[in-house]
Amino acid sequence: MVVVAIIAIIIGIAAPSFSAARTNAQERAAQADLRTAVLAANSAFITTDDQSFDSVSTSVLAADEPRLRWSTSETTTGPGTIASLNGEVAETGGWALGLAYQAGDGTCWYAFQADNDAPWYGARASSGVGCDARDAAAYASSRNL
Repeated sequence: MVVVAIIAIIIGIAAPSFSAARTNAQERAAQADLRTAVLAANSAFITTDDQSFDSVSTSVLAADEPRLRWSTSETTTGPGTIASLNGEVAETGGWALGLAYQAGDGTCWYAFQADNDAPWYGARASSGVGCDARDAAAYASSRNL
């Protein structure tokens, strides 16, 4: 009984640490995959004839970085997937690309990059089934990831 009690105490102490470490690992993996997706987007941007995000579609991104799990729509389809959406920015007339990544802990990570600009990053707790790339401009507010 004493041995069982000691093991139960050790498990009780270790469980929260394990949970925190797992959450931290999921966040770091999401950040790394999102940075990789931004690199793929920039590679595609550079190789297009007009050097604009106008030509950077999900199929182009998937061809540039096949290791990542790309969603076929602008909404992620589960943990570990990346959704993308390109469009014209009304205020500037330039093109931009929004990326959304759904982490395993329920966090949505975002990257937003306009033509000839550095990417912006951000995150928020998931509010539903998936993360929407249309939200990238609203939640990406930092140059650091």
